[in-house]
Amino acid sequence: MFNYYQPTRLYYGVGRLNELPQIAKRYGSKCFMVSTPDAPLVPLYDRIKGLLESIGIEVVHFDKVQPNPTSEMIEEGFELLKNNPCDFVLAVGGGSSIDSAKALAFTNKQESINWDELFAYDSPYENYLSYSEYVLPIISIPTTSGTGSQVTQAAVVSKGKEKITFYHPSLFSSACILDSELTLTLPNSISAATGFDAFTHAFESYISSRASLYSEQDSLQSMKLIIDNLGNVLKDPKNIEYREKLTMADTLSGRALANSGANAPHPLSELIGGICPMAHGAALAVVFPAFVKHAYEENKVKMDIVSKLFNNDKDFYTNIVEFLTEIGLYKTLVDMNVSKTDFNDMLAHPMLDHLPFGNRAFLEAIMKDSYGN
Repeated sequence: MFNYYQPTRLYYGVGRLNELPQIAKRYGSKCFMVSTPDAPLVPLYDRIKGLLESIGIEVVHFDKVQPNPTSEMIEEGFELLKNNPCDFVLAVGGGSSIDSAKALAFTNKQESINWDELFAYDSPYENYLSYSEYVLPIISIPTTSGTGSQVTQAAVVSKGKEKITFYHPSLFSSACILDSELTLTLPNSISAATGFDAFTHAFESYISSRASLYSEQDSLQSMKLIIDNLGNVLKDPKNIEYREKLTMADTLSGRALANSGANAPHPLSELIGGICPMAHGAALAVVFPAFVKHAYEENKVKMDIVSKLFNNDKDFYTNIVEFLTEIGLYKTLVDMNVSKTDFNDMLAHPMLDHLPFGNRAFLEAIMKDSYGN
């Protein structure tokens, strides 16, 4: 017995962004667009506005999103949306933009954002009742290949020194345009980090006790595509065929994650990112080899299956270390300039007492191996 749910309508293929007017018009005539302020993406933002305005859709643009979106930044967008009511939310960018758009769509027309209430939606497996009648539909246009947020029911928000995830069926995008042309200008550092993020989504959901035949197929297909194509993308960033494979892998792994959940690397990476801001994929890469080392015996059968995807006779730990080295992400927390004080704060965090993926001793062993001193 298992559950599997994926309500997002996908528009996959090179050039599909041009179909945005036809896709968007079913959701209304006024759009709240959410993005980062990144200068290299401004031409894309202008293109999207032009496409929408060509059929009379008005655009209100909130462009204050930063990596690891904070509650304060989202509240700024919340006020803009409150003063400019819209019919739907359009997320353009990576996971930070999509997560921010989700939070804004979800809290639409509330008096204020009650973060304690939102963070109480803490299970990806619960089919929560409707939050309010004012939650807005979301259209996602990813410009990276890794976060999977366009096909999940999760949003990650930083509040203080914590990165907290909340879940709700209303956070699934109504529609998603997967146009790999939009990823051609990504710098290699982001391609590597988001690509490995997608790999861990697929891997963690694959070894999950909630994995099903459906999600396992998503996971295995995604991991194979990433193993075969991420290194090639870093060598030949303008190759659209390689980029298309990563776009597909990202979405497959996001589907698997939405239905089968994560394992220890994800909450540990969020613990790290809350105390020492860094790219989510980079934080995952830091803890992943140590996780494989300490979790192998319990997950031997599935880890060995994944290792065969590398098409060699090496053990999984060796394959992961070599893969991370190839994509430039084999680093320790020391390499990432995490101080001893910050590391001690990580070890003292109460999260390590409450994760369902192992006891404190197990999780501390992963963290200590990841520190690298």
